[in-house]
Amino acid sequence: MTTTTTEDSAARALDLNQLRDDLAVLHRISGHGRSAPASVARNLDMVHRIARHWAPFGQARRTAADDLASEERRWDILLACAAPERSVEKSFAAVMVYAGSVRELVQALHDVALPGAAVPDVSRAIMAAISKGDFPVGFELRVKQVAADLRTPVEMVRTAVSSLLDSGALESRGRRIFPAGSLGLHDDLAPHIADRLRAQIAADVYARGSRLPSAKFLATTVCSDSAPVGRALRILAAEGVVHVRRRGTEVAQSARLLHPVPTTPRYDEKNTRFSRDTIVATCRAAHEQWRRRGPAPAEVLHGRRQDLRSMAGQLLATVPNLAPDATQERAALARAAELASAPLPDKPWLQQWHTACLATAISNVLPLVPKETP
Repeated sequence: MTTTTTEDSAARALDLNQLRDDLAVLHRISGHGRSAPASVARNLDMVHRIARHWAPFGQARRTAADDLASEERRWDILLACAAPERSVEKSFAAVMVYAGSVRELVQALHDVALPGAAVPDVSRAIMAAISKGDFPVGFELRVKQVAADLRTPVEMVRTAVSSLLDSGALESRGRRIFPAGSLGLHDDLAPHIADRLRAQIAADVYARGSRLPSAKFLATTVCSDSAPVGRALRILAAEGVVHVRRRGTEVAQSARLLHPVPTTPRYDEKNTRFSRDTIVATCRAAHEQWRRRGPAPAEVLHGRRQDLRSMAGQLLATVPNLAPDATQERAALARAAELASAPLPDKPWLQQWHTACLATAISNVLPLVPKETP
């Protein structure tokens, strides 16, 4: 057997049929539940033979790693664990462990033998997808979904993602992976949520001295996770707008004086009236756009926001008189009025968020309008 030293020659020398046959053997040795003691030595000899055959191919892949540190580390670990000269105790458990290590090496070689499966190619494909907008800034990259989209083995995508993290092309928060620049956008969301909550307090959505709803509920109204809402509440607490108590967060008595009261969008009966189905479809489109974090042309986004503002004006003008104790319903109306009159942020990502928040507020008002009205 000749040891190849370049990526192309190594790929040509890899025999997929033999790889699959050896994987089946290793799977049986490392994964079956029972084996006669007499077969341990025979199994170990078979695993050593497979390791001796494929180790040079692994060395070739390590050499062809294109200076990707994470890829080099991966092959170093695979080769060390599956080394043919490795001393293995002749016990059933030890042979199973060694067979599992050799199986991982052979599986890695099988994966790279597939067309277009080299880690540098996968990295370039991910970056091309980001540039094209398939994985927009702010959008979480899920390894399994990326592997499915690129039709590439999951482990190969995981290695490529690790390399892109090292280079700064991707960034992470906890176990979540994003295109570079996403975390800054996410952190920018908290001040904007604070702005909306501050304005809604001024509009008596949340009355002075009252306890705010839970962060989980507030997150549904501002189309966010609970974490940015928590950061927004800390911003408001530092300003004295709210007070954090043991039993919950309360609105300060003077909070309503800190922000101008929004004006309700003006509705003219001569304007086009939107049907209930159109309102529902427009709100759903805004939610879906924000959920996918997909790019949208500026004219589409601004046109949808204008439609939503008109819809808010139409619904607010046709809601029947509410009972004095209908606190939640009145809060829904005030929230819709605030969001419809609020200025649109300047960044496209935040514009999508703001439009989704307005769509949420309209969706909450729609049940208050008789079905025959719009």
